[in-house]
Amino acid sequence: MKEVLVETIHKALSNLGYPSDTDLTVSYPPEKKFGDYSVSVAMSLGKSSQTPPRKIAQEIVNEIRKSKSAEAFEKIEIVGPGFINFHLSQKFLLENLLEILRKKNKYGAGAKKKQDKILIEYFQPNVAKHLHVGHLRTAVIGDSLYRILKFAGYKIASESHMGDWGTQFGLLLYAYKNWGKEQVVKKDPINELHKLYVEINKKIEEDQSYLEKGKAEFVKLEQGDPENRRLWQKFVKWSMNEFAKTYALIDIRKPDFNWPESFYEDKMPHVLEELKAKDLLEESEGAQIVDLTGKGLGVGLIVKSDRGTTYLLRDLATFIYRKSKGFTKQLYVVDSRQTHTLRQTFLILELMGKMTNPSEAVHVVYGFLSLPEGAMSTRKGTAIEPQELIDKANELAMEIIHKKNPKLKNKKKIARQVALGAIKYFDLSHNRYSDIIFEWDKVLNFEGNTGPYLQYTHARIQSILRKSKVKIPKTPAQDPSEKLPEELALMRDLNRFPEVVHEAAESYYPNRICDYLYTLAGDFNAFYQTVPVLKEHDKNKLQFRLSLIYSVAQVLKNGLSLLGIEAPEEM
Repeated sequence: MKEVLVETIHKALSNLGYPSDTDLTVSYPPEKKFGDYSVSVAMSLGKSSQTPPRKIAQEIVNEIRKSKSAEAFEKIEIVGPGFINFHLSQKFLLENLLEILRKKNKYGAGAKKKQDKILIEYFQPNVAKHLHVGHLRTAVIGDSLYRILKFAGYKIASESHMGDWGTQFGLLLYAYKNWGKEQVVKKDPINELHKLYVEINKKIEEDQSYLEKGKAEFVKLEQGDPENRRLWQKFVKWSMNEFAKTYALIDIRKPDFNWPESFYEDKMPHVLEELKAKDLLEESEGAQIVDLTGKGLGVGLIVKSDRGTTYLLRDLATFIYRKSKGFTKQLYVVDSRQTHTLRQTFLILELMGKMTNPSEAVHVVYGFLSLPEGAMSTRKGTAIEPQELIDKANELAMEIIHKKNPKLKNKKKIARQVALGAIKYFDLSHNRYSDIIFEWDKVLNFEGNTGPYLQYTHARIQSILRKSKVKIPKTPAQDPSEKLPEELALMRDLNRFPEVVHEAAESYYPNRICDYLYTLAGDFNAFYQTVPVLKEHDKNKLQFRLSLIYSVAQVLKNGLSLLGIEAPEEM
């Protein structure tokens, strides 16, 4: 409805002789009593035309009332200095309810296919390194954004951009050659390689010469040293097996493409040639750089003095290759610590003429996740692994379910759904820019803005529907009576879902879905506490209310699905 309203107001402004490109924002009023939508365009026009805003507002309202869209509104009113508030009619809200009953799991999906072909990069696991809770942020946020964008109508594909190249592999190669024992590593490759990686980083803290030795091993790897290649391939194979388990463990979809950093090994020389041809590459103390100091971004290191390539060079090759595959927009779900490097990457691409519009590459920034004890680090060996996290969440979820519903069937399956839902929702409900601290008492709480609360609300509605033993028709009962405020509140919430999906897709903020679902669940619980459903004796009212709560459950399920969270039928 929001898009229709924007078009209607723009047409009204045009008919009244105001500029057709007038900036217009349709917002939601702070309280439901002020209506469903509000615009302040009359005040901005009043300022520029020296005309009283309320006079302009009245002209706009009069023009809108002539349009067909006016039928959707019960009331259009002017309030305060010139706000125009729109109240949706009961008839329109009932028609929207019918749409939910008809579309079901497709309700809220984008009606039009978008032109952009998007590549979203997330997860970015590193070979021979344990994944920890902090790494889950990119996986959970990226997986949710993939779902939201696809649901909104975009052509989208995913890629993990696995880290399998760079100095860290030189460090690992040095550690393996000097302290590793093949028979020991074979039995438990990731744990043993992790120990070696931690060991060499501790030695580097004491003696920087170990860092230089590691760098030398990576240069040998890049130059094709047979032994280093053989060992590196082993490390990659072992790690890929581990990553496959993690995708299943946290229930995120596997990437559509596997283009790890090493994939660009044969593409980097061409990028270097292009940088030289554009006169962007400079020599500095034996290294090759792009000087971005004039743009406030310092020096972009492309090739090190030891001739080793850098992340920056690989990132340039990555964007160029993906664009050659037809992707018009690339989203990088990467934490805030990489902001500087990505800004350098995007600017160099612009200078090369490879990126002509800033919207072609977007850094989807997210903050740092830590434990109450402090930050996690693979180098220092202070990380908590996903398996450990999921096991603990499962255990706690099982304890809570056993207390609340000891006779529940399929406890193990539902406990896993609740555990994963709790972890994912805790992350996604935060503004992704925020640094967050992972605390169990907040994550697995069945009250407040949490995954278990939403799952429990969905299960509660399903229980009511089962007890009713009434089949929900494709159309709500023809109940002509005036709806109660609690019923109207739910109907208004349901109408907003497609708009929230659109906003989340355009802004790359999954927490907008979370905020919406929390409001919907809260309004349902307020409704159920005051309005009789199963005890309603009027058959038409009973049928209508069952259709209404069925629709609430459907939208909760649709929304949770966009977050990568299952909606149990029982809890």
